[in-house]
Amino acid sequence: MKTYESTKTSVEGLRKSKFILPKLTSLGGGSTQSGVAINSYGQGQVTGLIYTVPAHGQIDVNFQLKLMCVTPDDVQTLSNLIKSMMDASYQQSYSELSKTEVSGGASFFGFFGWGGASASYSDTKQTMNSFGLSEANQATIIAAMVKIVQQTSLFNYSGTIYNQDYDYDVTGSLFGIVMDAVIQQDQYQNTVRFLAPNVHLQTADGDTLPSVGQLYAVNN
Repeated sequence: MKTYESTKTSVEGLRKSKFILPKLTSLGGGSTQSGVAINSYGQGQVTGLIYTVPAHGQIDVNFQLKLMCVTPDDVQTLSNLIKSMMDASYQQSYSELSKTEVSGGASFFGFFGWGGASASYSDTKQTMNSFGLSEANQATIIAAMVKIVQQTSLFNYSGTIYNQDYDYDVTGSLFGIVMDAVIQQDQYQNTVRFLAPNVHLQTADGDTLPSVGQLYAVNN
Protein backbone atom coordinates (compact mmCIF):
# COMPACT_ATOMS: atom_id res chain seq x y z
CA MET A 1 0.00 0.00 0.00
CA LYS A 2 1.25 3.48 -0.81
CA THR A 3 2.07 5.81 2.05
CA TYR A 4 1.17 9.48 2.07
CA GLU A 5 4.76 10.44 1.16
CA SER A 6 4.90 8.05 -1.82
CA THR A 7 1.49 9.26 -2.99
CA LYS A 8 2.64 12.88 -2.71
CA THR A 9 5.82 12.09 -4.68
CA SER A 10 3.81 10.36 -7.40
CA VAL A 11 1.50 13.36 -7.74
CA GLU A 12 4.45 15.73 -8.03
CA GLY A 13 5.89 13.51 -10.74
CA LEU A 14 2.63 13.65 -12.67
CA ARG A 15 2.58 17.44 -12.45
CA LYS A 16 5.89 17.58 -14.31
CA SER A 17 4.93 15.04 -16.96
CA LYS A 18 3.92 15.77 -20.54
CA PHE A 19 0.86 14.25 -22.10
CA ILE A 20 1.47 10.52 -22.17
CA LEU A 21 -2.12 9.39 -22.63
CA PRO A 22 -3.15 7.42 -25.71
CA LYS A 23 -5.90 8.49 -28.05
CA LEU A 24 -9.18 7.15 -26.74
CA THR A 25 -10.05 3.63 -27.85
CA SER A 26 -13.26 1.62 -27.66
CA LEU A 27 -14.53 0.11 -24.44
CA GLY A 28 -13.27 -3.27 -23.33
CA GLY A 29 -15.19 -6.03 -21.58
CA GLY A 30 -16.85 -5.59 -18.20
CA SER A 31 -16.57 -7.57 -14.95
CA THR A 32 -18.83 -8.79 -12.21
CA GLN A 33 -16.61 -7.51 -9.39
CA SER A 34 -17.77 -4.72 -7.12
CA GLY A 35 -15.95 -1.46 -7.63
CA VAL A 36 -14.83 0.91 -10.37
CA ALA A 37 -13.07 -0.32 -13.52
CA ILE A 38 -11.60 2.09 -16.08
CA ASN A 39 -12.05 0.63 -19.54
CA SER A 40 -10.36 3.51 -21.34
CA TYR A 41 -8.68 6.73 -20.31
CA GLY A 42 -7.16 9.00 -22.89
CA GLN A 43 -7.44 11.91 -25.26
CA GLY A 44 -10.58 12.40 -27.29
CA GLN A 45 -10.78 14.97 -30.08
CA VAL A 46 -13.47 17.48 -29.16
CA THR A 47 -13.85 19.27 -32.50
CA GLY A 48 -13.00 18.50 -36.10
CA LEU A 49 -11.50 21.94 -36.68
CA ILE A 50 -7.79 22.63 -37.17
CA TYR A 51 -6.38 25.64 -35.33
CA THR A 52 -3.16 27.58 -35.95
CA VAL A 53 -1.62 29.69 -33.19
CA PRO A 54 1.01 32.23 -34.36
CA ALA A 55 4.54 32.28 -32.94
CA HIS A 56 4.54 33.73 -29.41
CA GLY A 57 0.90 34.60 -29.97
CA GLN A 58 -2.57 33.49 -28.99
CA ILE A 59 -6.00 32.82 -30.47
CA ASP A 60 -9.48 32.78 -29.00
CA VAL A 61 -11.64 29.72 -29.65
CA ASN A 62 -15.38 29.22 -29.25
CA PHE A 63 -17.36 26.11 -30.05
CA GLN A 64 -20.32 24.00 -28.98
CA LEU A 65 -20.62 20.21 -29.07
CA LYS A 66 -23.30 17.70 -28.21
CA LEU A 67 -22.18 14.67 -26.22
CA MET A 68 -23.59 11.77 -24.24
CA CYS A 69 -21.65 11.84 -20.98
CA VAL A 70 -21.76 12.82 -17.31
CA THR A 71 -22.19 16.56 -16.79
CA PRO A 72 -19.34 18.63 -15.28
CA ASP A 73 -21.57 19.47 -12.29
CA ASP A 74 -22.02 15.78 -11.49
CA VAL A 75 -18.26 15.22 -11.87
CA GLN A 76 -17.61 18.03 -9.39
CA THR A 77 -20.13 16.57 -6.96
CA LEU A 78 -18.37 13.20 -7.08
CA SER A 79 -15.00 14.89 -6.71
CA ASN A 80 -16.16 16.82 -3.65
CA LEU A 81 -17.56 13.63 -2.11
CA ILE A 82 -14.26 11.80 -2.53
CA LYS A 83 -12.21 14.66 -1.10
CA SER A 84 -14.55 15.11 1.88
CA MET A 85 -13.79 11.58 3.09
CA MET A 86 -10.03 12.02 3.06
CA ASP A 87 -7.84 13.13 5.93
CA ALA A 88 -6.38 16.62 5.50
CA SER A 89 -2.96 15.30 4.47
CA TYR A 90 -4.44 13.31 1.58
CA GLN A 91 -6.79 16.14 0.59
CA GLN A 92 -3.78 18.24 -0.37
CA SER A 93 -2.41 15.54 -2.69
CA TYR A 94 -5.90 15.01 -4.13
CA SER A 95 -6.20 18.72 -4.92
CA GLU A 96 -2.77 18.67 -6.56
CA LEU A 97 -4.02 16.07 -9.03
CA SER A 98 -6.12 18.74 -10.76
CA LYS A 99 -2.91 20.56 -11.70
CA THR A 100 -1.50 17.63 -13.68
CA GLU A 101 -1.84 17.80 -17.44
CA VAL A 102 -3.32 14.32 -17.71
CA SER A 103 -6.16 15.16 -15.31
CA GLY A 104 -7.84 17.63 -17.64
CA GLY A 105 -8.10 20.07 -14.73
CA ALA A 106 -10.17 17.83 -12.42
CA SER A 107 -8.85 15.84 -9.46
CA PHE A 108 -11.53 13.21 -10.10
CA PHE A 109 -9.87 12.29 -13.41
CA GLY A 110 -6.35 12.30 -12.02
CA PHE A 111 -7.55 10.08 -9.19
CA PHE A 112 -9.19 7.35 -11.28
CA GLY A 113 -6.73 7.76 -14.15
CA TRP A 114 -3.86 6.99 -11.79
CA GLY A 115 -3.42 3.54 -13.36
CA GLY A 116 -3.00 4.83 -16.92
CA ALA A 117 -5.07 4.00 -20.01
CA SER A 118 -7.07 1.34 -18.16
CA ALA A 119 -7.46 0.11 -14.59
CA SER A 120 -9.12 -2.95 -13.12
CA TYR A 121 -11.36 -3.02 -10.07
CA SER A 122 -8.36 -4.03 -7.96
CA ASP A 123 -6.25 -1.20 -9.45
CA THR A 124 -8.75 1.51 -8.52
CA LYS A 125 -9.26 -0.06 -5.10
CA GLN A 126 -5.52 0.16 -4.51
CA THR A 127 -5.63 3.82 -5.48
CA MET A 128 -8.45 4.50 -3.03
CA ASN A 129 -6.53 2.62 -0.33
CA SER A 130 -3.42 4.68 -1.04
CA PHE A 131 -5.37 7.87 -0.34
CA GLY A 132 -6.49 6.56 3.04
CA LEU A 133 -10.10 5.80 2.09
CA SER A 134 -11.71 3.13 4.26
CA GLU A 135 -13.86 0.27 3.00
CA ALA A 136 -16.95 2.22 4.10
CA ASN A 137 -15.70 5.33 2.24
CA GLN A 138 -15.13 3.30 -0.90
CA ALA A 139 -18.60 1.73 -0.70
CA THR A 140 -20.12 5.22 -0.48
CA ILE A 141 -18.16 6.42 -3.51
CA ILE A 142 -19.13 3.36 -5.56
CA ALA A 143 -22.80 3.75 -4.57
CA ALA A 144 -22.75 7.39 -5.71
CA MET A 145 -21.13 6.46 -9.03
CA VAL A 146 -23.63 3.65 -9.67
CA LYS A 147 -26.44 6.19 -9.40
CA ILE A 148 -24.79 8.78 -11.65
CA VAL A 149 -26.67 9.51 -14.87
CA GLN A 150 -25.13 10.32 -18.21
CA GLN A 151 -27.19 12.30 -20.64
CA THR A 152 -26.90 14.05 -23.97
CA SER A 153 -25.87 17.61 -23.21
CA LEU A 154 -24.71 20.66 -25.10
CA PHE A 155 -21.23 21.77 -24.08
CA ASN A 156 -19.98 25.29 -24.67
CA TYR A 157 -16.36 26.30 -24.71
CA SER A 158 -14.80 29.74 -24.82
CA GLY A 159 -11.09 29.99 -24.21
CA THR A 160 -7.69 31.24 -25.32
CA ILE A 161 -4.85 29.09 -26.66
CA TYR A 162 -1.38 30.46 -25.93
CA ASN A 163 1.79 29.78 -27.92
CA GLN A 164 4.35 31.30 -25.56
CA ASP A 165 7.18 28.79 -25.95
CA TYR A 166 7.55 28.41 -29.71
CA ASP A 167 9.00 30.93 -32.19
CA TYR A 168 6.96 29.39 -34.99
CA ASP A 169 3.28 28.86 -35.80
CA VAL A 170 1.74 25.78 -34.16
CA THR A 171 -1.13 23.92 -35.86
CA GLY A 172 -3.24 21.17 -34.33
CA SER A 173 -6.60 19.95 -33.08
CA LEU A 174 -8.30 20.32 -29.71
CA PHE A 175 -8.44 17.33 -27.39
CA GLY A 176 -10.03 16.67 -24.02
CA ILE A 177 -9.47 14.00 -21.40
CA VAL A 178 -12.12 11.28 -21.60
CA MET A 179 -12.70 8.39 -19.20
CA ASP A 180 -15.02 5.42 -19.75
CA ALA A 181 -15.81 3.50 -16.58
CA VAL A 182 -17.88 0.55 -15.40
CA ILE A 183 -19.20 0.86 -11.85
CA GLN A 184 -20.49 -2.31 -10.21
CA GLN A 185 -22.22 -2.71 -6.84
CA ASP A 186 -24.02 -5.96 -6.03
CA GLN A 187 -26.43 -6.59 -8.92
CA TYR A 188 -26.30 -2.99 -10.14
CA GLN A 189 -23.95 -1.85 -12.90
CA ASN A 190 -23.47 1.50 -14.58
CA THR A 191 -21.31 2.20 -17.65
CA VAL A 192 -20.60 5.89 -18.11
CA ARG A 193 -18.37 8.33 -19.98
CA PHE A 194 -16.76 11.27 -18.21
CA LEU A 195 -15.30 14.37 -19.92
CA ALA A 196 -12.79 16.58 -18.10
CA PRO A 197 -13.31 20.37 -18.21
CA ASN A 198 -9.96 21.43 -19.72
CA VAL A 199 -8.96 21.02 -23.36
CA HIS A 200 -5.59 21.41 -25.08
CA LEU A 201 -4.28 21.80 -28.60
CA GLN A 202 -2.08 18.96 -29.82
CA THR A 203 -0.06 18.77 -33.02
CA ALA A 204 0.55 15.70 -35.16
CA ASP A 205 4.04 15.57 -33.61
CA GLY A 206 2.67 15.48 -30.08
CA ASP A 207 3.45 19.06 -29.05
CA THR A 208 0.75 20.58 -26.84
CA LEU A 209 -0.47 24.07 -26.11
CA PRO A 210 -2.71 24.89 -23.12
CA SER A 211 -6.09 26.52 -23.51
CA VAL A 212 -7.37 28.76 -20.76
CA GLY A 213 -11.11 28.10 -20.38
CA GLN A 214 -13.37 25.19 -19.44
CA LEU A 215 -16.12 23.14 -21.02
CA TYR A 216 -19.49 23.58 -19.37
CA ALA A 217 -22.88 22.06 -20.02
CA VAL A 218 -25.90 24.15 -20.94
CA ASN A 219 -29.60 23.34 -21.08
CA ASN A 220 -30.72 21.90 -24.40
